[in-house]
Amino acid sequence: MKLPDNQRQRIITRHFQAIQDRGYEPTALFWENRQVQQLRFNVLWQLLFQHPRFQSPLTEPINILDVGCGFGDFADWLSSHFQAFDYLGIDLSPDMIFAAQCQYPKRHFQQGEIFDFDWEENQFDFVICSGALNEVVEPMETQGQYAKAVIQKLVELAKYGVSLNLLNQNHDWTASRPDLQSFDPEQMRHYCQTLVSNVEMRDDYLANDFSLYLEVNA
Repeated sequence: MKLPDNQRQRIITRHFQAIQDRGYEPTALFWENRQVQQLRFNVLWQLLFQHPRFQSPLTEPINILDVGCGFGDFADWLSSHFQAFDYLGIDLSPDMIFAAQCQYPKRHFQQGEIFDFDWEENQFDFVICSGALNEVVEPMETQGQYAKAVIQKLVELAKYGVSLNLLNQNHDWTASRPDLQSFDPEQMRHYCQTLVSNVEMRDDYLANDFSLYLEVNA
């Protein structure tokens, strides 16, 4: 379910303008600040790290796909908390990918949305998606279908687990923003339970955000 060309170009242009206005900072990714960005990273990683894969010594690095990686900041954050990982970040914006490659030349990045790539099922140990599903990209009558298709694809690509965050539509400010895609947490948890049996939700860290962990295989 690829994005239409007009939506792809709109997102690319929006991010280009944001970089011009704000530089290579989390605010150019439409995070409130770096602390909020890293708080979300911390929750996503806490959810992934509970997987049984981490309960015994690793014999080889885990490989992580970061969908909507922006400047690659999650790879930098993760390197200060965990060492045994290989990382690939993807982003629709070529300007984001260029910046990420400049800032973290030892990491791997590719430009495109998740449906642009011909990866095999279970190709990555873990998949994360932080903030990439916050934009409205569909008509009102079909809003949410693209995000659900992305989540299904994340599950297909992950060998062990998926961790992602979404905006909470029950928050007054979030609900008042027609340009932001937000979801009812319980409804999204129910949807994710149609994909995998083990789903955990965290909504205790920010009023307008929630995270979901989908265990693909223990």
